[in-house]
Amino acid sequence: MTTEANAEQEPQPQALPMSEFAQQPIRRKRKPLLLFAAASIVVVLVTVLTVVLTTAGSTAVNGTLTLLCDMQCTKSTADGYDGYTDLSDGSQVTLVNESGRVVATTELHRTPGEQTKIVAGMWVRTFTFTFADVPSAERYGVHVGNNNRGTLWKDADEAERAGFQLSLGS
Repeated sequence: MTTEANAEQEPQPQALPMSEFAQQPIRRKRKPLLLFAAASIVVVLVTVLTVVLTTAGSTAVNGTLTLLCDMQCTKSTADGYDGYTDLSDGSQVTLVNESGRVVATTELHRTPGEQTKIVAGMWVRTFTFTFADVPSAERYGVHVGNNNRGTLWKDADEAERAGFQLSLGS
């Protein structure tokens, strides 16, 4: 009986020698693992981009500076305008946040070819300035010219929406 019972059994696979066994590739299902890894990377990238774009909140803040002169605003030898030697095309303008930390700098610019206007007997010269990529803050202060000139403050919403309108002179 033992010989007949052994004859009906299925043939057993032959054991491979160790050298042949080591060379056989191990087949695993890698496709689900790769899909999971790719999906995880996409989720992380989307999360990082969302955080950066929503928290960075950089914006632009614009403004104008109007000089009112009791005589024609002419360029003086000190590279400024009569009575305003610290203010001319290219003068630095500084933007600070609520803690007084400088967050951006730019320069005053005249419109090329713009003529000085006379309004109510005063000579008027106008400059513009733009701070690009300003980080978010609760409020901003703008300073232009020498240290004797103060800083004008606005809450962030108003500064971003309406900008700064500075005026100097009598």
